[in-house]
Amino acid sequence: MPILKLSQPPHPGGFREFFSIAYPLLISHASYTLMHFVDRLFLSWSSPEEIAACLPAGALSFSLMAVFLGISEYTNTFVAQYHGADRSASIGAATWQGIYFSLFGGLVCLLLLPAGIFFLVWMDHPATLLRFEKIYFVNLFAGAVFFLLKEALSSFYSGRGKTFVVMMINLAANVLNAVLDYVLIFGHWGFPRLGIQGAAWATVISTAFCSVVFLILFLSPQNHRLYRTRTANRLHPELMRRLLRFGSPAGVQFLLEVSSFTVFIFMIGNLGPVELAASTIALSINGLAWQPMIGASVATATLVGQHIGRKDPATAEKSAYTAMISVECYMLVWGVLYFAFPEFLYSLFQSETPSTDIPFSEVQRFGSTILMFVAVYQIADALNLTFNGALRGAGDTAFPMWTSISLAWLLFVPGTWLSINHLGMGIEAAWFWVTAYITLLGFILLIRFRSGKWKRFKVLPDEAV
Repeated sequence: MPILKLSQPPHPGGFREFFSIAYPLLISHASYTLMHFVDRLFLSWSSPEEIAACLPAGALSFSLMAVFLGISEYTNTFVAQYHGADRSASIGAATWQGIYFSLFGGLVCLLLLPAGIFFLVWMDHPATLLRFEKIYFVNLFAGAVFFLLKEALSSFYSGRGKTFVVMMINLAANVLNAVLDYVLIFGHWGFPRLGIQGAAWATVISTAFCSVVFLILFLSPQNHRLYRTRTANRLHPELMRRLLRFGSPAGVQFLLEVSSFTVFIFMIGNLGPVELAASTIALSINGLAWQPMIGASVATATLVGQHIGRKDPATAEKSAYTAMISVECYMLVWGVLYFAFPEFLYSLFQSETPSTDIPFSEVQRFGSTILMFVAVYQIADALNLTFNGALRGAGDTAFPMWTSISLAWLLFVPGTWLSINHLGMGIEAAWFWVTAYITLLGFILLIRFRSGKWKRFKVLPDEAV
């Protein structure tokens, strides 16, 4: 019987192929999650008011840049399909379209700063929270262009399956962020104590570092020789049109998903600072499980895109189901941890200087209930992450957009609003609607993928670029 050697190429659509691309992205996104976890952990040690303020302000920031992030990130699908089709000369041009769009999006985000500040004031949170929310939002959102460039430039590597490079750059950036958090939040090494402003600066500086390193490598002589990264830099109208056509639904979906959670968070804030702090910590804890799986979603989109580029939809389909099994197993482990150790997980966020306005025992009590809801929707969230990535890699982006919009804004947000503002219900009702929304979305995307309609889409133009 022949012995299977690890040096043999992975079987198309199998677990080895999936993990060979996914594991660096999982580590990369896990480190990115850890970056936010460290931000919030340090802020919780700084003051409970700052940890309560960072989530709504951060969520608003990413809501306003979400459309641009979704389109910049969609550069990955173009690179993946060009790579699968063995059209290497077009990969540099596709990446440049993502770069140009990111620069445009960063400029628009600067123009949206006053709108974001107006929204924060309009939500009428307590004065202490509002002051910290405005500081965090302005300092984070002003660096939006770096978040967009990072997505477009990293797609040059992730779309070709070169995810180890993405992992190493992100790990370096996240180590830098942790060091800057320590220095800027608490005022060490001769720096002033900046608190929540320091957390925002650390995130922006580390993201800018990431973007610059990706750009330098993208323009290297080797990449120019293979992919024309220095000379294929003209604006290509047809390619840009297709990026906007297929990327815009993904961007709008991202916008309205993030916006729905932003509105949800602000509604929780109106229940009280204890409920807001408990929800902020719950989302931070769940980010440790969920954020790495965004890497699995990107890997799924990459593999589906590459196999579509090779005109092999059967293997693309197999890759998606392989990803689903892998993500489900991972999310189930986290669901068990949420059920078994909720109080311990919350104890990590206990401040050394307790607040009289936000008693931590109450935060922990609410949080234990919230984590039960989070544990329940883990299974459906695995479906959501997997098949959203698979459909995106094939170019089927409009259906997930409309499904997400409908469920978020006709079910999730109105249900939460009615429960809190008219029925007098509390935090449990709010998190019930989160669970209902994610569960329905996950299973609908599974049904869509099984229908096979995604095989009809054509992302790449026929002509060379």
